[in-house]
Amino acid sequence: MAKDIIISDLFFEKILENIDCLAMVVDGKGYIKFGNPKFLDFSGLGKKESFDKNWIEKIVPEDKRPSAKKAFDSIKGKKKLYKLALPILGVGNLEIYSSWMVMPLGEDKPAMFLFMGEEDRISVSLEVDVQNVAPEDVKASQGEVIRAIFEASRICEPGTARHASRVMYFAEILANKLKIRRERVEKLKIAALLHDLGKLLVDHKVLFKKGKLTKEEFDHIKKHLDWGVEIAKMFYFLEDIIPIIENHHENYDGRGYPGGARGKDIPIEARILSIADVYEALTADRPYRKAFSREEAIAIMEYEKGYKLDPRITNIFLDMVKEGKFKGSSD
Repeated sequence: MAKDIIISDLFFEKILENIDCLAMVVDGKGYIKFGNPKFLDFSGLGKKESFDKNWIEKIVPEDKRPSAKKAFDSIKGKKKLYKLALPILGVGNLEIYSSWMVMPLGEDKPAMFLFMGEEDRISVSLEVDVQNVAPEDVKASQGEVIRAIFEASRICEPGTARHASRVMYFAEILANKLKIRRERVEKLKIAALLHDLGKLLVDHKVLFKKGKLTKEEFDHIKKHLDWGVEIAKMFYFLEDIIPIIENHHENYDGRGYPGGARGKDIPIEARILSIADVYEALTADRPYRKAFSREEAIAIMEYEKGYKLDPRITNIFLDMVKEGKFKGSSD
């Protein structure tokens, strides 16, 4: 049930609606399941004209359809990023050359594929071309997708995105202080940036409530963790950050959620993220209170050592705060 909610309400309507490029999602048979406003404007199609219609028949010139089908068939069943270039029919049936990044989404049956595209103002006489993203370009291409998702979430909910950016800043500096390996720090940064994506689905009346939450309201907010994990699972290259997102609300004493993990059973990246998350939340305004001062935040986190927060890592972080290591933050 949660996955159905994510796909229809969060991923399509709240992220891809706001993504800053042409975007469409098709199923394994090639039927269009979603097209964002940029795609619909570019193609001159409406939702009724395109949704549940074959993308090749709707937007590819007739003489290029066999090669487009062959290219699409070659993409199926593989966890890879591809670059697909082909002439498509734009507004008024004009042939316009377009380049797309294509990737599988999740493990749904039938499979689904996200197309993120840009218009290329080059000759339309070129043939359909599908290529693996070159190994040296994979990280850069994945980064483009991550940035696009984050920017779309920022448009949808600026406060949550602002929080995520600051959490990433604190977490990266702390991880470097702990001498975490560079590749693990990069994964932590991505997890920090995307850790609250699930909050886009939380009822705004609850998320921005000024008074104390009821148990039912708090249980509703806690669901953002599962929803955020489901989003990450849709992208095969985000598999490594799932344990970080999934565990960042676990408490050091085992009284957190969702699984009650404790101590060093919680991945160190998740413990770092938790500390950065708490400090950012304390030192920023919230709908129900003003930001705490740096001194107040330090006192609260001192109290939480051994309960919510890893005591050793918290000591290191708070020493850095006292030394003014976080320049440009609002602490």
